[in-house]
Amino acid sequence: MKDLGNKDTIAKLKTMFLGYPQSTLGIDKVLFLDTTNGIASAKYIAHEKMCHSGGIVQGGFVTGWIDAIMALACMAKCGPDVLVLTLEIKISFLNSAKVGEIISTAKVIKNTKSIAFLEGKIEDTNGTLIATGTSTAKLKHNFYKN
Repeated sequence: MKDLGNKDTIAKLKTMFLGYPQSTLGIDKVLFLDTTNGIASAKYIAHEKMCHSGGIVQGGFVTGWIDAIMALACMAKCGPDVLVLTLEIKISFLNSAKVGEIISTAKVIKNTKSIAFLEGKIEDTNGTLIATGTSTAKLKHNFYKN
């Protein structure tokens, strides 16, 4: 997919998102950003060190991937200077995540100036749905401005 919306915002968010703390979660690439509708997608690499018994990725990483992509979708829509603070998150684990590439996608369902409602999902490269999530977040504007 091709990025949609403000090119400066997209470039800034891609640079921000590929650094710390996303690097600790195995971020590989931001695949898509839509700054008009608040949609984001990224590829993570699940490593063996993220797994517990039987090569299954620990659920905290799956939760982190969904939480992070929901925040990125929100920043895409609300601006790169917005800090997205998760107030509540619900994750449904549908299948096991295994070592390899993971695709994380999210969108903004609704937002006001101070609150956003978000949803996201994780799939493997075959399109198998691994987990879904929803979140309510508090928005702090002008947080990242210098």
